[in-house]
Amino acid sequence: MDLAGGPNGLVVLVIAIAAVSGILVVLWLLVAGRVDSSRSIVVHAPVDRAWESIRHFPTLHARHGKARHLCRFEEWTLRRGDGERPGTIWRGSGIWDSDQYWADVEIVWTVPGREIALSLRRDSLGTHRGLRHHVGSLRLESVDAATTKLTWRLRARLRSPRLILERLRAGSRLRARLLDQGLRSLKVEIDQSEQPAPGETLPLSETPDSVATAPLPPDRLPPETTV
Repeated sequence: MDLAGGPNGLVVLVIAIAAVSGILVVLWLLVAGRVDSSRSIVVHAPVDRAWESIRHFPTLHARHGKARHLCRFEEWTLRRGDGERPGTIWRGSGIWDSDQYWADVEIVWTVPGREIALSLRRDSLGTHRGLRHHVGSLRLESVDAATTKLTWRLRARLRSPRLILERLRAGSRLRARLLDQGLRSLKVEIDQSEQPAPGETLPLSETPDSVATAPLPPDRLPPETTV
């Protein structure tokens, strides 16, 4: 085979191919390692009522965290802070895939009545060692006096090839470890809490159409909006 430039040309060609391949691998790792997703849902409750459902992280995560389908948290202990303000660290302990599991979660910032942001600081699976800039936040926006838009955003950089492979193989499980929250179940809980108690008389100004409907069965939960 006659290559232009002889052996030197072949060496240059091999180096060029290797360089391009390396660049492509780096770009793929950067893209695959970036987590930035956002989902929104509207609840039929005022902002202050919706805030009461999200302000206490252990309760929120036990009822609506995606990890609840994979991990049975048996105990939450307060390791630092007052439980709700920035700097607070909660430790959840339980069972994941039949093995003992724990996770330390820090509240990194709050805007009382409007937003709470969380970060995984450590866990027994070593997830934290492959993470950078991990933040999950819940933000509330008032639509009107009786309606609130709730937005969940999850951001992180996966710097570990192991985490990137786990994301490609079982993304939902990895997101659960990153504190992903389920908005549909949260909507059902909040909407249901705003319905009148059985036998309660509605104000004359409220028509049947203005009353929140009963929650759908589990297999018919309202959709979340992904941004």
